[in-house]
Amino acid sequence: MSDWYYAVDNEQKGPINESELKADLAANKIPADSLVWKDGMDNWTPANQVPAFMFRQPPAPAKVQPPAALPAAAVAPAYNNPDSTKPVDLSSLAGTPESLEVSAEDAEKNKVMGILAYVFILWLVPLLAAKDSPFAKYHANQGLVLFLFEIILSIACSILTVVLSMIGLGFLGIVLSLAQLTPLVLLVMGIINAANGKCVPLPVIGGVKILK
Repeated sequence: MSDWYYAVDNEQKGPINESELKADLAANKIPADSLVWKDGMDNWTPANQVPAFMFRQPPAPAKVQPPAALPAAAVAPAYNNPDSTKPVDLSSLAGTPESLEVSAEDAEKNKVMGILAYVFILWLVPLLAAKDSPFAKYHANQGLVLFLFEIILSIACSILTVVLSMIGLGFLGIVLSLAQLTPLVLLVMGIINAANGKCVPLPVIGGVKILK
């Protein structure tokens, strides 16, 4: 078997037998595209184009990429605000009815504001015009609660009236009509208390505090 010659960096080397050359090529000691030649060949030819050396090189081991860091959006943020998950405590709204002691000067000065607080949506007037007055604020709170109570009661009675009519108990609508007089009675009581300079809770709704 003829010896081989090969060129690396434009420098001719050899002679070397075919098995040694093949081993060096397989071990990457000699680049696979190095020019090789032996007696009987017309020209120098890259080794990887010569049938004797066209063997499959073992694949290089794949590089294992380290896992990328999770994006910021995928990490659960810590807001350090445990109060945001606590259920609403309604006990602060529906509390015990309490009277309020105010100065005679405050009561006398804001009687009109206290009276207006019970007239439909006019509870906004004392809340805005006399916001620093404990007397006005007390009656504004009761006026707001009364306003909401009247709306809720009216809706509930309307629904019940329709239901009772559908089941043949429409005569009970008279009782519901009387129940709707409750807000009117409370309104009169609130106006009387405000006119007398008193801060006493109304029945039924007096324990509800919306305006702190």
